[in-house]
Amino acid sequence: MEQPQTYRCDGCGSEYRVLGEPQPKVVCRDCDREATLSGTAAAQRAYRLGYTRYREARRQLSDALATVEDGELALARGGFDSAASDFEDSVEEFTTAVREANDDVLTEWSERARKKATCLWQAAEWLSGMTYASEQGKSTQASQYRHDAENRLQAATEYGTVSSPKELLQAAATEVQSDT
Repeated sequence: MEQPQTYRCDGCGSEYRVLGEPQPKVVCRDCDREATLSGTAAAQRAYRLGYTRYREARRQLSDALATVEDGELALARGGFDSAASDFEDSVEEFTTAVREANDDVLTEWSERARKKATCLWQAAEWLSGMTYASEQGKSTQASQYRHDAENRLQAATEYGTVSSPKELLQAAATEVQSDT
């Protein structure tokens, strides 16, 4: 059975429950502004987008770390910068998921993903700084940046793995079944 989705007016905050086509254009009858998807559906979409950006950022971070090992510091710095940007984007999406979530499972998983992505974003920025300082011959500063990055990477491990959107949906379905 199809579930109605909630849309919230970007102007006055009026809410509309819509059943039917996916992502229809909903215009507020009170203020004539567009209403956007909100609630669980918006949280799930944001989580899915955040997860996609997060996975790409992890790949970029791994590639950049391998490039550092090869001694290509300028190339590694570009990889760290790209990873940091994608981690930042994933944090924004996970934050949206936390804000829009209407159930405990989605909120908890989104918050954990947000915290882990934040740690990795900070680590990527420190690693970028490390490569730049190394290129400039500032070994003491590079060592401090590396140490700071290692601390953020260690902190990231405290949040476990970021689960896929499919795993999230399965966990949410299990939670709903156990509540009935």
